[in-house]
Amino acid sequence: DFATEYLTCDCNLRWVLRWARERPVQISERTACAFPRQLRGIALRGVRDGQLRCAGAPELHTHHLIPSLRPVVFQGDRLPFQCTATYLDNSTQIRWFHNRQPVQEDEQTGVIVEESLIHDCTFITSELILSNIHVSANGEWECAVSTSQGNVSKKVEIVVLETSASYCPAERVTNNRGDFRWPRTLAGITAYQPCLQHPFAAGPAGVGSAGEKQAWRRCDRTGRWEDGDYSHCLYTNDITRVLYTFVLMPINASNALTLAHQLRVYTAEAANFSDMVDVLYVAQMIEKFIGYVDQIKQLTDVIVEMASNIMLVDDHILWMSQKEEKACTSIVRSLERIAAHTLGSNSQHLAVNSRNIAFEAYVVKPESYVGLSCVAFQRRDGAPPGRPPPAERGAEPTPDQQLRLRCTTGRPNISLTSFHIKNSIALASIQLPPSLFASPVPATPGADCKLQLLVFRNGKLFCSTGNSSRLADDGKRRSVATPVIYAGTYGCGVGNLSEPVTVSLRHPGEGTDPVAAYWNFEVLGGMGGWSAEGCQLAVHEPNVTSLHCRHLSNVAVLMELSGFPSEARGAVEVLHPAMYTCTAVLLLCLFTTIITYIVHHGTILIPRKGWHMLLNLCFHIAMTAAVFAGGITLTGYRAVCQAVGIILHYSSLSTLLWMAVKARVLYKEVTWKAPQQPEGDTSQAAPRPMLRFYLIAGGIPLIICGITAAVNIQNYHDNNPYCWLVWRPSLGAFYVPVAFILLVTWIYFLCAGLSLQCRPSHRKDIPEPLEPPPRLGGTSDLLTDSGSISVTLNSGPPCPEGDGVYSLRVQLWVLVATHALYVALWTFGAMAVSQRWYLNIVFSCLYGVTAVALGLFIFAHHCLRRRDVLSSWFSCCPSYRNALPMQAYVHPGLGPEDGSQVFIGCDPEAARSGASSSSSPSSAGSAGGRCKLTNLQVAQSQAEARPAPCPEPDAADGKAVRHSSNLHGRRSHRGRTKPCRDGKHHRLKMLRGPSDHASSESGSLHNSHTESYPSGRTSPASGGRAGPRVPQDGDAVPSPSEGSDGGRR
Repeated sequence: DFATEYLTCDCNLRWVLRWARERPVQISERTACAFPRQLRGIALRGVRDGQLRCAGAPELHTHHLIPSLRPVVFQGDRLPFQCTATYLDNSTQIRWFHNRQPVQEDEQTGVIVEESLIHDCTFITSELILSNIHVSANGEWECAVSTSQGNVSKKVEIVVLETSASYCPAERVTNNRGDFRWPRTLAGITAYQPCLQHPFAAGPAGVGSAGEKQAWRRCDRTGRWEDGDYSHCLYTNDITRVLYTFVLMPINASNALTLAHQLRVYTAEAANFSDMVDVLYVAQMIEKFIGYVDQIKQLTDVIVEMASNIMLVDDHILWMSQKEEKACTSIVRSLERIAAHTLGSNSQHLAVNSRNIAFEAYVVKPESYVGLSCVAFQRRDGAPPGRPPPAERGAEPTPDQQLRLRCTTGRPNISLTSFHIKNSIALASIQLPPSLFASPVPATPGADCKLQLLVFRNGKLFCSTGNSSRLADDGKRRSVATPVIYAGTYGCGVGNLSEPVTVSLRHPGEGTDPVAAYWNFEVLGGMGGWSAEGCQLAVHEPNVTSLHCRHLSNVAVLMELSGFPSEARGAVEVLHPAMYTCTAVLLLCLFTTIITYIVHHGTILIPRKGWHMLLNLCFHIAMTAAVFAGGITLTGYRAVCQAVGIILHYSSLSTLLWMAVKARVLYKEVTWKAPQQPEGDTSQAAPRPMLRFYLIAGGIPLIICGITAAVNIQNYHDNNPYCWLVWRPSLGAFYVPVAFILLVTWIYFLCAGLSLQCRPSHRKDIPEPLEPPPRLGGTSDLLTDSGSISVTLNSGPPCPEGDGVYSLRVQLWVLVATHALYVALWTFGAMAVSQRWYLNIVFSCLYGVTAVALGLFIFAHHCLRRRDVLSSWFSCCPSYRNALPMQAYVHPGLGPEDGSQVFIGCDPEAARSGASSSSSPSSAGSAGGRCKLTNLQVAQSQAEARPAPCPEPDAADGKAVRHSSNLHGRRSHRGRTKPCRDGKHHRLKMLRGPSDHASSESGSLHNSHTESYPSGRTSPASGGRAGPRVPQDGDAVPSPSEGSDGGRR
């Protein structure tokens, strides 16, 4: 039994097995191998001779290097190294290396190597001493153990700092591998950061443990960060990570088609590629798939479609991928090799169509070749008249507008402007001369030749990355303005053409300084560039250019285009003219209504809450329509388009919320009950401000839009054809809130309508007078005021504040109609920009009709059909005011305590409409000059023209009946806009004089109301009984708006 923890079972123990077999010796079962690793734990007597080998790198049971961790020392310090290893035989030696260079002893530099020591024929030890460390000692120090079987080494890195060491500052690096925060690090130190782990990510995540995946970055001796190494970390982008997984997968004939279909699914979202490595990996996969197209015919379709999808990637990303690894050149080269691998005796023709690439290949016999003409075309999108199709606007085609090739033999006359296929537009054409194979003669007479044609919708795969100032693009001053068409042969030599190839190309816009050119793969160090040699322009028309070229290559026309990006020019589209015209009519009506209600606020019979809601509703409808018509198609300007999307999002939600608030207020007014107060109780309900309406209708949309934009601003316009929310975010940020708002609004509509229908006949609104009493300005010195003249009107409950013209039923139906028209307007507008011809025209016209109907309806109802608004308009005309006749008149139903004016010598009808015109001091003064009041006339007016009180509560249900004149609703404007003045009351009392003196005009007036009954509790109007005091001008009266939905501040 000679078991130890260091027992090495190699070729040196074979004699033990022979010795045990030849002699009566039994090796203990406990004698087991410790080394090598594959024999660990196996009993020595059970090991065969063939397993005891000395080949390969030896496994030493002991191999230590001290220090083992990375030491940090200062210049001039002393540092010893000690290396101990297993001694196998006499060939065992220890050598030292510094940065892979052998170390020689040099006492002058402070490098001392001690002699190796052997301990009991078991261990060997060597020591290296750095007595005076210099900066050059920085780096890796290696202890290498060499034996007859092989070499084994261990390394340690040391960092030597100068006495005045600098630091690299803390820095944050964000790339496609993650977000790395490098701490403040000493100069000369290499810092390490763990990689971001993706436990469920696809890719080589299982290679190595999570702790081994680190990124590192070195801080050089000058205190500057070097470029880091992040190659061991996984990509953070899901698409990039999946594409990287495809690159690592082995490809064979059995799985090539499956992998190609899976990769095509990811390239369908190529417009969202944000990293150049995405293009690099797709290019590598396409190059691998090309090797299997001869075995799998379906691969050609998938490869062409993947290359077509790559043309949707952003130009700058394609440019970076071309500069990094010539990815675009690799894709084009792969496509040009398809015919060589696919065509043969069993396949004479091959055609593939896609969105951006059309492919056609033929097997031709040179001796029977008579010429070939091909046209690349696509279906029209049915653009409206005067609006060019996408191909002419430079916009991206729709998926159903595939690029197609149509070829015919011979040399027919082909014109791009008069293409004969119905509902199609020709983009490019090429005519190959009959003498194509005339010189030189094919290498093998009678052999077939493969002819291939390719058409690229644009030049995005032909990126010039070097200094091209001497090439056709003149240092990128010119760019590809047309499709790119390619013609090439395989299997037969074609030299300089005796007849040139004729190419016609359509370009979407006007450019200057056109040049015909072909793509030369050899220039600029193999990066490729456009060369004009051998190509010249033939005919240059506004949208079509023809050229002749003596090369079989990729041909295009380069032009100097406008300084604005082509995508911006293509995205600035116009809507149907009817939408602009009808939107203008809508805005005119809305702003006329808004200005009218602002300017004549004091003379229009509308409650304060109704005034706020109407103006906000009109303003947000106008905002929605104006921003929609002016900015919905500005997709080429990302920042502007995002702003348009945010404003439309906010205004659409806010408009619907203002309608919901208005519906709730109407419902509260319909179901309002008079407050029950004990007799003599003068307490009033606390007013609820209008601010809460603004917080609901304006604050909620602001919160929703703010959160949506803060999460990802790209939610507004992310490659959409219009400036609006992306579909998935719009579900939670717009459509779900809208559905909830509409549900609540319709519930309020239904409840208010049922309440109006179920009310008894005596509960229905009393019809309004034909001509409502005017709101009085209260600016004349002759006006009475509630503070100086107090007459009791009634002893019943006060009437709620409401509209002075329209009943609640009318207001409800008007709001329902406005709501329906707005929802229809929004729907038709959305359909008009999302649909294409002919649905685009249909919905544009429906939008226009709805816009005009909504604008005229709001303007007619809130302006034209209101006498108070008309009177306010007419009062602005001086000739109208001067023509008013004068006679004494007090409107029935108004008492002095309501702030009414008393006119002498004024016509009643004229007074009704002209009272509002006296809101200015000048007009009041002029009126006072001709209409004079006497003390007697004032008293008579008070006694004879008492306002009708609100109807008494019904005996059956005790509910108060609302009066249509709504006197209480009148006082808020005067009390709010014009404070009471004591001087005016004093002048009125002086005018009336004492009650026991005669008037200046008609004798005495005894028992004057103003002097004998200053309080409403003891006035004759109440029959001499004490009753509830009618609220005066300064009092607050509970109303449905103040108790629940509105009220005054």
